[in-house]
Amino acid sequence: MFDVENPWLFLDASGVTVRVGVWQNSHWLGWRESEAAALEGVFAGTQTVLAEANLPWEKLGGYLYVEGPGSVLGLRLAAMAIRAWQVDDAARNPGKMRPVWACGSLHLAAALALAGGTKPPFTVFTDARQGLWQVMEIKTDHASELSAAAPQEINEADLPSGQLFHVPARKAWHHPPERARPLPVSLREHPEILSLLQLFRPVETPTPHTGRAQEYKKWTGATAEAAGPRSKTAK
Repeated sequence: MFDVENPWLFLDASGVTVRVGVWQNSHWLGWRESEAAALEGVFAGTQTVLAEANLPWEKLGGYLYVEGPGSVLGLRLAAMAIRAWQVDDAARNPGKMRPVWACGSLHLAAALALAGGTKPPFTVFTDARQGLWQVMEIKTDHASELSAAAPQEINEADLPSGQLFHVPARKAWHHPPERARPLPVSLREHPEILSLLQLFRPVETPTPHTGRAQEYKKWTGATAEAAGPRSKTAK
């Protein structure tokens, strides 16, 4: 577990709303949520929360990064920002680069559902690709088992029955089933969730959750014949 007595910069750009905060000992010293583009949300949000917390950059203990699944662009931008800051850390203090702790977006969503009084079993899910969802089924409220759960990419028709909580990752995307509900509570209201045992884990560098690699049909001789001859163009 990371040292809760230190102030940590929290970055979550996995969803439609970019969330940035300065967290210390189960409290927010600064907090911002923004539906602006991820680039603006991450960097402007960081400046805002540090000013709100009245905390100089040098006093930060490290970074708490939500690794996804979710918005690919947002996750990459947040990871890029932390990596750039780590390089700066190393340049200023060789051998004293600030640590990074990572958490899955659906693990965090499940913890929020539990904090809102939801009883297992239930499912949290977010956008993957068109017609596909990243899904995590929650069958227990034990922290150790929650951290061991893993997202799976499935078709919409295969979404489990029972309670569904949707975590939107993109605007103007395919709509979730009507029976899906938003999370019952917000992270702003429950900062203590970040101190849950095993919700976060140490990582050397922030790496976005990419999910299953997209499959492409290989170009074969049979495919070429079916496509017909190429059109001739003037040289």
